[in-house]
Amino acid sequence: MTDQLRERLARLDPMHPGVDTEPLTTKSSRDLLEGIMSSPVTEQPPAAPEPKSNRWLVGVAAAVVLVVAVGGAIALTGDGEDPVASGPPLELNAAGEDPMAMCIMFSVEELAKMEVAFEGTATSVEGETVTLDVDEWFKGGDAGQVVLHAPAGMGALIAGFPFEVGGQYLITAFDGNVNYCGFSGPSTPEFRTAFEQAFGA
Repeated sequence: MTDQLRERLARLDPMHPGVDTEPLTTKSSRDLLEGIMSSPVTEQPPAAPEPKSNRWLVGVAAAVVLVVAVGGAIALTGDGEDPVASGPPLELNAAGEDPMAMCIMFSVEELAKMEVAFEGTATSVEGETVTLDVDEWFKGGDAGQVVLHAPAGMGALIAGFPFEVGGQYLITAFDGNVNYCGFSGPSTPEFRTAFEQAFGA
């Protein structure tokens, strides 16, 4: 052992230099060294993870609530788009056709001239009043509901077709009056295609 190494070890040794030490050549020193060398090495168990703070849990909970709220809003408004209908109810006169008037022949071109056009589901049919929830506006409105007022005695039968709760209808109107002559009626794939062609939906 060099003098320099001995000096470095002496600086690291907490034992005061004046304390007597037993030489390594004695039996007790050899037994102690043998005991140290033969002792099995044991690994320390991993430390238990520290409990997460309540602040972190609150942050996670807030994020979950935000995701649910955004997901619900998207589901209700159609993938982030504005709601289909949001305005106050629109009221239309559903007096029906004048028997003395002549119907215009139905065509997509004539359909496109209508001021109001929408698709709705009947939610209430009571006497001379029919209430529809708007499923889609094609033209002329933003109401969430449309109320049709039929003349007394006409009831739910308007222009030859009945309104039934749960039924879906395509309705047009001009100057506040529901149009008939084939321009309003129960929703069918063919009728809806005509609306999409007329109004570019």
